[in-house]
Amino acid sequence: MSKSIFQDRRFKNVNLQNEALTHKTYAYENPMSGNHNEKLEFLGDSVISLVMSNYLYNRCKNEGELTMIKAKLVCKQTLAEFALDLGLEKRLKLGKGALYSNARNNEKILEDVFEAYIGAVFLDSGENFLEVMEFMKPLLVPKVEKLLQERRNLQENTNTSQSIIGPQDVSLKALPYEDPINKLQTWSQRRFFGIPQYKLVENKEVEKKFLQPQFTFEVVINNKTYPQGTAKNKSEAKKLAAINALNVIDENLKLAK
Repeated sequence: MSKSIFQDRRFKNVNLQNEALTHKTYAYENPMSGNHNEKLEFLGDSVISLVMSNYLYNRCKNEGELTMIKAKLVCKQTLAEFALDLGLEKRLKLGKGALYSNARNNEKILEDVFEAYIGAVFLDSGENFLEVMEFMKPLLVPKVEKLLQERRNLQENTNTSQSIIGPQDVSLKALPYEDPINKLQTWSQRRFFGIPQYKLVENKEVEKKFLQPQFTFEVVINNKTYPQGTAKNKSEAKKLAAINALNVIDENLKLAK
């Protein structure tokens, strides 16, 4: 469990604070206690995403870096850690049944209460985005810097400054392409290149040749474009593009050995 860095925000509307810290199990057992935090959770989810996107836009160098860092920030584990950093688990109101199930250490519940709390901060600030940003900065800054350092270390260790192919990679041919899109995404994210981007390409030559609709996609990873995939529907075209990318990666691995 993280050490609490929580400094209580002075809410103008304490009802918002209470609502954010009230789990639905408590509200159901105590009907007179007021609203539970699910509506604030819905709002907070969007506020958090906007705060993180704005901060990362000004901190990161490129879209690939932005995508990778944000994916790691908005995951359940990280938001649960933020809840612990703020000490919200100690103040969360839970029903008796939830208490018996050790819900204070449940990642999903911690994620939800953090989102609800940020939603409450947003409303209490008069919907002041900058004020919410300042409230979240003590959480965001060290986490983002840690993730960026991990990315730099990986890039140095795998010598990927000039090529997206690292000499320490294992051959992808050893693994069947049962799910090429997922396999390619896993490969890319593990090397901090972000999520592969599939771009629909206009192919007039294919359109003239075939009477039925044909779709062509290309994959872009870390600003590198891979061979296109063409099929009768978008899903199959993306899969073929992913397979073509995996084949190129595998061939480059052989050349690097």
